[in-house]
Formats: sequence, C-alpha cells, structure tokens
Amino acid sequence: MKKLVSFLLVCFMMISVVGCGKSDSSAEGNKNKEEKPREERVLRMSGDNLGYPSVYTVSSKGRGYLLTSYIFDTLTWKDENGVVPLLAKEWKVSEDNKTWTFKLNDKAKFTDGKELTAEDVKFSFEYIKDHPYQWVSVDPVKEVRVKDKHTVEIELKEVYAPFITDIAGNVPVMPKHIWENVTEPEKFNTADSVIGSGPLTLESYDKEAGSYIFNANKEYFLGEPVIDKLIISKVNNDKEALEAGELDAVSNLKYGEAKQIKEAGKFKVMEGPGFWVGRLYFNFDVEEFNKKEFRQALYHAINREEYVQKALKNGAVAGNPGHIHPDSEWYSKEVKNYDFNPEKSKELLASIGIKDNDGNGIVEYNGKNLSYELITSEDKVSEAEMLKKYFGDIGIDLQVKTIDSKTLDAMIKEGNFTLALNGHGSFGGDPVLLQRFVSSKSQGSTPQVTTQGGKQWSNEEFNKLFESQLKELDNKKRYEEVEKLQSIIAEELPTLTLYYKKITFAYDSSKLDGWFFTKDGVAIAVPTTQNKLVFIKGKWNN
Repeated sequence: MKKLVSFLLVCFMMISVVGCGKSDSSAEGNKNKEEKPREERVLRMSGDNLGYPSVYTVSSKGRGYLLTSYIFDTLTWKDENGVVPLLAKEWKVSEDNKTWTFKLNDKAKFTDGKELTAEDVKFSFEYIKDHPYQWVSVDPVKEVRVKDKHTVEIELKEVYAPFITDIAGNVPVMPKHIWENVTEPEKFNTADSVIGSGPLTLESYDKEAGSYIFNANKEYFLGEPVIDKLIISKVNNDKEALEAGELDAVSNLKYGEAKQIKEAGKFKVMEGPGFWVGRLYFNFDVEEFNKKEFRQALYHAINREEYVQKALKNGAVAGNPGHIHPDSEWYSKEVKNYDFNPEKSKELLASIGIKDNDGNGIVEYNGKNLSYELITSEDKVSEAEMLKKYFGDIGIDLQVKTIDSKTLDAMIKEGNFTLALNGHGSFGGDPVLLQRFVSSKSQGSTPQVTTQGGKQWSNEEFNKLFESQLKELDNKKRYEEVEKLQSIIAEELPTLTLYYKKITFAYDSSKLDGWFFTKDGVAIAVPTTQNKLVFIKGKWNN
C-alpha cells in the first residue's frame, strides 16, 4: 500500500510539473503574441504645397487652414451634423447673449507636455487681436477673462449670431509659453511654431516637394488617433496614383475621373456639396461697371447651364444670382433670375447708351470701344474662352490673360485688374460670408482670401441689413433678412456667380473608412471630407 501511495504521489507530481510546464509555455506564447508590435498604420493622401503648417505661415486657402487644424484645436468644432465640443466640453451664454462661458476639457494638453488652460485661450484671442489672422476676426470680442484654470469667459461688444461657429470654432488655441515672445508670427516657422493640442504632430515638411509627414498625437485628449502617420504629397495625377496603390485617398480629381473610379468599383467615391464658387470680379474703377444694367446684360449673355456642361464637364452646379449655394439652409429661390437671353443683353446695353455705332462688331461707350482684359488662372482657360465667346456675341471684346493662381489672388486683392475670373470657398456656413459685399466697416468675420481691392460696389441698404442680421438670434427673422440680402445681390450683381464646383473624394476603404462631409464646411465654409475627427472616429481596416 505504501508503495502504491508513493507511486501515485510521484505520478501526480510529474503530471503537475508537466501541466504547469505546458501552462507556462502557453502563457509565454500568448504574451509574446500580444507584445509583437503591430504594423504601422500609414495613410497616404494627395495634397498641394501650402507652406509651413503653422498658424501664420500656411497658405490662406482653405486646405491651408485644414493643415493647421490637424495641429491646433479650437474651442468648438463641426462634424457631419454640425457644432460639437472640442477644447470646450460645455458652454453657456448670458441672458443678454453677450457673454459666453466655456468649461475646458481638463485632459487637454500641448504636444510638448504642457497643460492647456484658460490662460492659453485668453492669450490666443488677444494675440490674434494684435496680430490679425486671415481666417477669423476677433473684433466682435470685447474682453476675455480667466475665471479659473479651466474656465474662460468671453464677452462680446454686441450680440453676434455666428459667434459659436465662426469665432469660437476658428480661433486656434496656441501655447502662451511659446507664442508670448513671438513678435513676427508670419516669420515664425520653427519646430516650436507647430506645437499644438491637436490629434497630429508635424514630423517634417519638404518645402521643395511640398510634402508633409504628420504623426499621431498618442496622448490626444479625445483618444489616440486610429492612424499612426499621415503623409500628404502632391502627385502628377491623383487618379493614376490611387489606382497604382501609391495613395490611399485623393481629392484633386476632375469630376469625370471621379465618375470613372466609382464605376470601376474598387474604391469608394464621395460627392458632396461644393461650397466653392466660380465668379466674375469687376473693378469698379471702370465707369460703366458701376451701372447695374451693364452687369445684368453680361449675366443674361451667359448660358450658365451650357457653361457648366462644356467648360466644367458637368462638374459643377450653375450659379445662383443671389450668390448663396442652393444647398444652404439660407438659400432663397425668390430672387431675380437671369435666363440666357443675348437680345435682352443688347437691350440693356442700349438703355445706358452702349451701342455699336461704327459697325465693327464692338459696342462703344462714350466713344470708347468696350474691350477689356480678363485675367484668370491657367486651369480656367476653357472657362475664360467661353466667356469671351458669350460677351463677343453682344459686342464686348475680351482679351484673356492667364497667370498663376497665386499671382491672380494677389492682383484681385490689390485691385490690380479690370475683369477677373477666379474662385474660392463660398458659402457653406453662416451668412456672415456675405460680408464680402459690405463696403463699410463691419464686425463680421470672413476669410481674407475672398477680399477684393480697389473700388468696390457699395449699397447702404445692404450694409445696414447685413449688420442687422448679425445680431438677430431668431433664425426665422434672420432668414428673412438674409433673403433680402440675396435679393439685393441678385438685382445689383456686384459679382457674377457662375457656378458651384462639385466636390469629390476617392479612397481605399480597406485602409481607413468613416470619412464624411462636414456640415457647413470646416472653419468658415471650407468644403472637405478631410475633417480631423475622421482620424479619431474613423475605422482602420488594414
């Protein structure tokens, strides 16, 4: 019996040892499996060379703002449905609607490890007041007060209806400890200038190639990004680069190319509201341009549907005389329209003394043949040539001159042109964007990229209505005032709104999915799918 007990005891111990050995081996295997680093999640996108992506050194174009938004956060933001909290987790407004109190997320910090506080918010608003920033004006702000470490109070001079989106949602919060000694922000392009609190950090920028490499901010207060690295680079052909597997997402597509990609079925293609407007600018130093009948004659001379079909290959929606995009909640269809009617054009010209008196095919005004230089960018030659044909049919001669887009923007801003064909982010958000037609000082905030130099169109009724609607918090009443603004634009035509470009975006959903079009556009009407929230909320599938 003793021998049997001893034998069983030995067997039990051996089984235990072997069993434990197997258990340890299995656990070690699982441990090694878990510790094996996953493959780096690299997303490659197309983009343009937009300069160094700090607040004051990046391009004034909408995509430039997008780059800085990856690095710098604002109090509020927008997703596919509208306004959402960002640095401010909650807010409230006083009874008189002039004082806004924001509670900051106490987990937010800058990428150098320093905590983001109310002092940084106050500093950023005051810094932008002293150093004007092209994407937002803080003129409506009277004072910013720090209530405690994570509470900031912003008092306005007057009620300002678009404050929560167009100011709170656009002022980049910069670290006070870095920027407080920066006196020339437009020259500040060191590594310190791109320290922010956003979901991405800048690894490198190749000025010659115009390419960017961003890394994930692993300690982002809204959660670790679903990508590890974002590479943005310019390629010769977006469609070919996507199909060849060189890029995972592209946005510089012609509309026809996007349709071809969609039909092939390998990649997903999104088509959304194109809050990008193509328009004809007038230099009002030219005497006849100040007559609304002249501008109306030009609009009647343009077959906008044919223009969109032929010059833009159906990649746009015909322009609305009231300027606001038909997809906007502020759009009014009850405005004066202009059908394609060259005979009506000639009648309008004749009514103000513009006729072809010598039979040479060109109309005259005060003894002068009406021949004008039309400047535009190299990619709009076909559009310009169509305008030349339309205007030629009513006796107005155009001489088309093409220049690079940067020079074109500068010449319009300086007022150094006669007629200009150009475009920009148009109207995806608040009616504050109609400020581009205001001739008097205004508290409105709108991107400087849309401004026009030289003598401008002026209408006192428009100026007063614009200021009035900025203070109207009742949406129904405000809509009625904005509707009147559109009616004035449609009657007076301070610009000829030619079309709204359709926006397309193609991507490999086997990599990153969850892209969306931002409601009313990022910042002040930047139409895009490349909202930084997709890097947090999107799904990495590869």
